[in-house]
Amino acid sequence: MSDNLITTWYLQYQGPTLTLPNWPADSVLMEATIPSPELSQFLFCAVGNHWRWFSRLNWNYQQWLDYLSKDSVRTWVLYQAGTIAGFVELNYHPVTAHLQQSPGVELKFFGLLPAFTGKGLGPKLAQAAIALAQQWLANKVPTTDNKMPVWVHTCSADHPAALAMYQKAGFVIYQTAQEPADIPSDYAEAMLCRNFIYSRLSHFKTT
Repeated sequence: MSDNLITTWYLQYQGPTLTLPNWPADSVLMEATIPSPELSQFLFCAVGNHWRWFSRLNWNYQQWLDYLSKDSVRTWVLYQAGTIAGFVELNYHPVTAHLQQSPGVELKFFGLLPAFTGKGLGPKLAQAAIALAQQWLANKVPTTDNKMPVWVHTCSADHPAALAMYQKAGFVIYQTAQEPADIPSDYAEAMLCRNFIYSRLSHFKTT
């Protein structure tokens, strides 16, 4: 692993209440309600490898399963013509300390597979992510002022257009931090996710 200084921007949504977008006839956004390490690990890698996402490359099968089994984690998968095109992962936080101690929903991961970028799906997926987060908060914490925070963070190691995209969608920076990150020195090797593969084989090992 190599220590690299990265900048992280934390943003809170300041726009209006959104509704789910109208998708093209061949596209559908569907929630994955059964915890599936195989699916979520694939989504993380398929979307994130192009931008060198690294935070979960070393997770084993049990780590994925434990994480996805939490009620505070929800995942939606975007399909186009029956093919996975992207995903949204949301995290509910009963207390969001850096946002005045209030409950909030974090847009944890969001993105399209490289083959599906540039087709107008990105803005719709961002709209859907915000709308779903707002709906989840409304069900969790009924309120009339609609001020429960929806927030996201992105960093200088992510997609170079990510920060501008979030700001265009209605997010406003409220905190910036710089810190070293253990980015794999050999990313091609790390993205093979050997820990996940071997642990999955052990998890389903028959006797």
